[in-house]
Amino acid sequence: MDAQLEAKDGTTKETLTKRSTSKQVILALLTNFSSIGPSMTLGFSAVVIPTLKKTFTDDQVSWFASITALAAPFGCFFSGPIADRFGRRAAIFCINITCFIGWMTIYVAHRLHEDKYWLLLLGRLLTGFSVGLSSAPATIYMAEVSSSSLRTMFTTWGSISFSTGILAVYILGFFLKESWGLMALVTCAFPCLGIAFIAFLVPESPSWLVGKNRLDEAKNNMCQVFGTKEYNPYVQSEVEALIKAKGVKASTQTKPMLEQMLRKVKYLLEPQCLKPFTLVFVYFIFQQFAGTFVLVFYAVDIVTKAGVSLDPYLTTVMIGAIRLGTAVLVSCISKRFGRRPLSIASGLGMTLCMLVLACHCLLVNHHQVGGNLETKLTIIPLLCLLLHFVASTLGFLPMPFALAAEVFPTKIRGTASGLLAGSGYLFNFIVVKVYPSMVKSVGSTGVFFFYGGVSLLGTVFVTCLLPETKGKSLQEILEYFGEKPDVETGEKKPLE
Repeated sequence: MDAQLEAKDGTTKETLTKRSTSKQVILALLTNFSSIGPSMTLGFSAVVIPTLKKTFTDDQVSWFASITALAAPFGCFFSGPIADRFGRRAAIFCINITCFIGWMTIYVAHRLHEDKYWLLLLGRLLTGFSVGLSSAPATIYMAEVSSSSLRTMFTTWGSISFSTGILAVYILGFFLKESWGLMALVTCAFPCLGIAFIAFLVPESPSWLVGKNRLDEAKNNMCQVFGTKEYNPYVQSEVEALIKAKGVKASTQTKPMLEQMLRKVKYLLEPQCLKPFTLVFVYFIFQQFAGTFVLVFYAVDIVTKAGVSLDPYLTTVMIGAIRLGTAVLVSCISKRFGRRPLSIASGLGMTLCMLVLACHCLLVNHHQVGGNLETKLTIIPLLCLLLHFVASTLGFLPMPFALAAEVFPTKIRGTASGLLAGSGYLFNFIVVKVYPSMVKSVGSTGVFFFYGGVSLLGTVFVTCLLPETKGKSLQEILEYFGEKPDVETGEKKPLE
C-alpha cells in the first residue's frame, strides 16, 4: 500500500495495521474454533474403547475407531467445491452442522438398548465427514484475509485447534469415563458455538466476494478485516488489488467445470506438479505408518499395553496437554527453524521413543526386569509416550499438511491439497483399522518396533529429499520444482 495515503479521519497506517493485525488474530481464532468439534472425534475412540469392548467384538471396535478416517476423504473432496461455490463462511457452516448432527446421533445411539451399533457407526461417519470438511475452509479463509507476515503462523493454527479438540475430549473422558453418551452431548456445544461465531462475528472473505462480482459487500467486509468503519485509501488499495487479480483469472473461471477438471488433472501430471505431489504423498505415508495417529485413536489402550502405572485416562490428558503445548510452540518457531530441521528432529525423536519403548516392553515381557527395578522403570513408557507426542507434533503431524498448501501453483493448489489430505486420511483408516490385528499377531512390542522402524525410514526420507521452504516466496518454491517464473526474464533459483 502507498505510504503517502492518508485516511480522512486521520488514522495513520501504523494504527490501521495494528487494528488489522488484532482483527486477523480474532478471525483466526473464530474460524479455527470450528475445527475443535470435528477433531474431538479423533480422540473420542481412545477414551470410549475400553467401555465399548465390554459390549462389542474387537472387529466392531476397530471399525468404530477407524470409520471416521474412512469418511474424512469424502469430506476433503467436497470441502473445496463448497467453499468455492457457496463461500468460505458457508463451508465452515457445513462443518459445524454436520459435526453437530454426528455427535447428536452418537448420543441417541447411547440412549438405545438394542441395535445401537449401526447408529453409532453412522454418527462416527458424520463426524468423520466433518473432519474432512474442516481440512481446508478455515485455512483458505485466513490465507485470503491475512497479511503475508502473519500467514505462515496462521497455517499452523489448524494443528493447534485439532490438538485443542483432542485434549478436550481426553479431559471429558477422564471425568466421565463410561458415560460416553454424555460426552457426545457435551461435545455438541462446540459446533453450536461455532455456528454462532460464524453467523455473527466472521465476515465473508472479500476475495471470494470480488470473485462473485459482489463488490459492495467486498468493500464493507474489507473494512471489517481492517477494523475500520471508513472505506479509506488503505482499504481501497486492497480491494483494487483483488479486483485486478480477479480480472486476470476471469478467463479460466468461465470454462465448463468438466474442462477445468480435465485441465487440472493434466497439469497435475506435469513434472513441476508431480514432483511435489509425490514428495508430500510419501511424507503422508510415513506420517501415518509411523503410528502418529494410532496413538491418538487408541491412546488409553496403548498406555495400558505399554505398562504405564498411572491412570490411563489421566495419562491421555497429559499427552493431550503436551501435544497442544507443542503445537503452540511449533507455530512460534516454524518461521525461525523451517520445515526441514523440524521434520528431521521430529523423525529422530519418534524413532528413539518407539525403539526405547519397544525394548522396555521386550525386557519386561521376558522377565529380564523385575522386582523393585521394574517398579522404578515404569516411568520409562510414560516418558516415551509423552516425548513421542512432542516429537511427532514438531514435524511429522503438521508438516505434510503445511507443505501441501505451499508447494503447488495457485491454479492446482486446492485440488492437489484436497487429494493429498484425502490420501492421508485413507492411510489413517488403514493403520487404525489394522492396529488390533497387529497387536494380536506380533504383540504390542512388535508394533512399537514397527513404528520405530518406519519413523527411522521417514527420517532418512526427509533428510535426503525434503527441501527447505523457510524464507522463500511461493514463486521461489514453485521454481524449485520446475515452475516457470512469473516474469519472462526471471531465472529459476535453486531452493537452498
